[in-house]
Amino acid sequence: MPDFDPAAADRDDLDGGVIRSVARAAAVVQEISDAGPGGCRLVDLVDRTQLSKSTVYRLLSTLSKVGWLEMDEESGTYYLGTPLVGFGITASDRHGLLQCVRPSLERLAELTEDTAYLSVPLAGRALCLDQATGAFPVRLLSPAVGERTAMGSCAGSLALLAWMGDAEIEEILARDRHLHGRDSRVPETADLMEMIEESRLRGYTLYPGVLIPDTIGVGVPVPGVDGVPVAALSVATIESRMGQTRRRHVVDWLTIEAQLLTATLVQMNPRFKQADVRRLLGADGR
Repeated sequence: MPDFDPAAADRDDLDGGVIRSVARAAAVVQEISDAGPGGCRLVDLVDRTQLSKSTVYRLLSTLSKVGWLEMDEESGTYYLGTPLVGFGITASDRHGLLQCVRPSLERLAELTEDTAYLSVPLAGRALCLDQATGAFPVRLLSPAVGERTAMGSCAGSLALLAWMGDAEIEEILARDRHLHGRDSRVPETADLMEMIEESRLRGYTLYPGVLIPDTIGVGVPVPGVDGVPVAALSVATIESRMGQTRRRHVVDWLTIEAQLLTATLVQMNPRFKQADVRRLLGADGR
C-alpha cells in the first residue's frame, strides 16, 4: 500500500470530500499495518496521522463495520481484519507464489485423501495461504484460507515456529502469552516448548485436535536457503486415519513436497528467505 499524507489530504479540497475520506482511511489502515502484531490504539492513530480524534474514531468505526479492522475490546487496540489479509493473498497470486505451491497441495490431497494446507509467516502470525481437499475431507477443520492464527496453534503454524531460531521463538511466545486462556487453540508456553522440542527430534509436527476432538494434524517446514522456514505444509484429518504406519507415509509425502517447493523457490531466487515471502505478500516485518 502506498504512503499517504493525511494532513495534506485535510488541506486539499480539489478532489472533494470522498477522495479525502478514502485517503484518510488508507492512512489509518497503513499505520495499523506498519504497527505489526502489536496493533494500534485510537490515541496512537491520532498522533501518527495528525487527524482529529473524532475523524479517526469515525474512520475506525466504519472500517470495523465492514470487517477491514478488528478491535480487541479489552485493550481497545485495532488490528487488520481478515478481508485485508485475503486481499494480500489475491495480490500474491499475481507474483506466482500460489501457482508454485498449488501442485504440491493437490498432490498431497490426492495421496492422503485429506485436507492439505500451506501456511506462511506473516507479521508474527501464521497465514493460511491455500488449501486443497481430498476425497475424505473434514470440513470443520481450521484454519480457513486467509485466516491468521497464533504460532503453534495448529500443525502448520507449529512447523513454522519449531524451526525458527530460539531467540525468535522466545520473542513470539512472550508476545502471545496473553492469548493463553483466551484462545483455546493456543497451548500454554511450557506445553508449546515441549511440542517444539519433540517436533525437532521427530523432524515433523504432530498436533492433536484442540477445538475438534479426535482430529490430528501433521506438518513439516519448507526451509529457505538459511534453514529458516519460509512456509509449512501440513495435512489434517480424523485421528483414526493417522495410525503410525500411515503417518510415516504422510510425513514422507509432506517432506518430498517441501523439498520440491524449496527447490522451486530457490530456482526463482537463489537467496530465497523468509523475508522474500513477506515481500511477495506485500507484507512488512514480522
